[in-house]
Amino acid sequence: MSWQRLRWWLLGAVAYLVFLGATLPAQFMVDRASRHLPGLRLSGVTGSIFSGSAADLRYQDTSLGAAEWHFDWLAPFTFTLGYRVALHTDQQYLNTRVDVGFNRIYLRSLDGRLPVGALEHWLPLPPHSVDGFLTLHLAQLYLKAGQLVSAEGEVDLDDATMRWPAAATLGSFRAGLTPASGGGIQATVEDVASPLKLHADLGLSPQGAYHLKGTLSARDAGDQATHALLANLGSPDSTGQYPFDFNGQW
Repeated sequence: MSWQRLRWWLLGAVAYLVFLGATLPAQFMVDRASRHLPGLRLSGVTGSIFSGSAADLRYQDTSLGAAEWHFDWLAPFTFTLGYRVALHTDQQYLNTRVDVGFNRIYLRSLDGRLPVGALEHWLPLPPHSVDGFLTLHLAQLYLKAGQLVSAEGEVDLDDATMRWPAAATLGSFRAGLTPASGGGIQATVEDVASPLKLHADLGLSPQGAYHLKGTLSARDAGDQATHALLANLGSPDSTGQYPFDFNGQW
């Protein structure tokens, strides 16, 4: 076959694929994504696999808002189905590029802001224990078979307040996330603007096992309310700090 004939054959094949994609309903893409991420449900789906929307996106029965997606034409060069995805409600938003491959999902350039209450289904705390807003700036987040394999970027907790085990103003904190050797993530958590001085290290495995270890202390030595809150952790060490070490399953 001559190069000229091959070129026209390739052009025809590409044109056919574009036509096929433009006519395939969005539900085709939704069904594929649901197989890679069990617990994902979309309702009110309209459009095609290239451009569409859903009135509501839910993950493990938690609503993350309305969704819109547009096919990223650079995706075929990475042998994935790549989309620009936006989620939004009155109180939250999330924008990212999603690459769906064989049994894996990559989220890249993820930016968003959402209330802590939107994630309490996954937090190892009693319901309504903490209020505040999470701001996400992640370069990448990698899921395989529904498990978190790695993540890299920053997560801020702003204007946090606590209701359990006692009512208190917590302030703002920042976690820097990096991939852990062997899978999962590791994070360093520090206070940004808070009556608490915090330094902690967090490890999270792909299976959801976490290890949180660090120290807390009152920023102001005369802050009796913060000292009373910290007393729930036991007795301070010789430097006046309260060490903690928690293990569990997320």
